[in-house]
Amino acid sequence: MTEDKEIQQVCVLVLDYGSPRSLEDVKTYYTRIRRGHGPSDKELQGLRHKYERIGGQSQLMESTAWQVERLQEELQNELPFAKVTVVQAHKYIEPLIGDVAKELGHYDTVVVLMMNPYGTDILNASYLEPLKPFMNDRWKVVQHWADIPTLVQSWTDRVQKTMRTLPITAKPLYVFTGHSVPLMQGISYDGYVHSLQRVMQSIADQLVLPNATLAWQSAGTRGEWLTPTVEMVTEQAGAEGHTHVVYMPIGFTCTHMEVSYDLDVERREQCDHLGMSYVRVPMPDRDTLFVKAMAHGVLTALLKEG
Repeated sequence: MTEDKEIQQVCVLVLDYGSPRSLEDVKTYYTRIRRGHGPSDKELQGLRHKYERIGGQSQLMESTAWQVERLQEELQNELPFAKVTVVQAHKYIEPLIGDVAKELGHYDTVVVLMMNPYGTDILNASYLEPLKPFMNDRWKVVQHWADIPTLVQSWTDRVQKTMRTLPITAKPLYVFTGHSVPLMQGISYDGYVHSLQRVMQSIADQLVLPNATLAWQSAGTRGEWLTPTVEMVTEQAGAEGHTHVVYMPIGFTCTHMEVSYDLDVERREQCDHLGMSYVRVPMPDRDTLFVKAMAHGVLTALLKEG
């Protein structure tokens, strides 16, 4: 941060995937995801059906707005010498990343925080690309923040509360989940996978969880993706006689489509079919510890020299 002004103007730009705000937004949203290629009528009908099943929209926009508001409060308390402004931009829904970035030229410092704590250069690239025309030496980027203790503690607290709801006779399988990624020649996602594994292991060790495993969910329909899939692991749980499957979507930061539909609808139906109880740990939608982890990542980047 520069020190040539009495009050520093600091902007934190929070980037996320975004989500349709209504069923009318679904087509535009998915056309952007598909790089300008709109979904077919059949695909659009299927997509709209998923949103209808979860009430018309996911909680992503509401949850991230709350997190951003709390983040500004947390950072302002930590940086009393500065005027902190936290703004939000989305990858596939308005306000778009590039449109927001072009309005930030008057700040002394801009810190970019991507909502994926497990970011790698490959995963972050598409978020950072629209920022390139505006970035200079006053911009800083939080590369990843998965190893921050308060992030792990946020999950540990919620997992522990969920465990207390299980009957004493339960034989649970604890399934940690992350968003799958496509397997492509010459591209390694080892950093992403290992980050999730470390967080999983930290939670499992603290809570002495038996039968903990990492599974991948929400894969695309084309090509090969990471395995084991959450469907495969759930099927195996039924074959091994587990009574409950406890899903912990540690790869996600709020209750959006991949949680509300891919888990709460599809995996619940699968568990019912297999005669097991479906249990999901609540997401960090309004978790102050999670916000403290976000703030820690921002402060580390902000105070880093160079």
